[in-house]
Amino acid sequence: MNLIPRNHGYDLDSLFNDFFHSMGRPASKSEQTAALAGMRVDVHETENEYEIKADLPGVKKADIEVSLENDILTVFAKKDTEEEKKKGGKVIWRERSSGSISRSFSVAPGTTDKNVKADFTDGVLSLTVSKPSPKTALPESKRINIK
Repeated sequence: MNLIPRNHGYDLDSLFNDFFHSMGRPASKSEQTAALAGMRVDVHETENEYEIKADLPGVKKADIEVSLENDILTVFAKKDTEEEKKKGGKVIWRERSSGSISRSFSVAPGTTDKNVKADFTDGVLSLTVSKPSPKTALPESKRINIK
């Protein structure tokens, strides 16, 4: 299983967050890596399966989509921040944001939706991907149900 890298060239939120976090000094390599990581995941391999845990704090289960197409497992999530309507005053600082994020994983050829189980509890998406037995037929695109 391989993590598929993303292009962060146009990630304006990270650009501004990096600037203000470092107060104008160049960000260290670890700070840049943390800012670009986005959806935090842990991947664990056993003899028969892969276990993926993704942190999705503040995301509702209904706003998560897990799909499998052409041996690529993709997790897509969106989060909308509530607009607060208050009389008078002004916003001094806002760090909560809205938007969407996705991560993709290359899985073994022949992996089908029946090989993938998904569960979402307490802001953590847990995926279990069974290693398929070798097959010659190509799987069709399927959406994975989240429990």
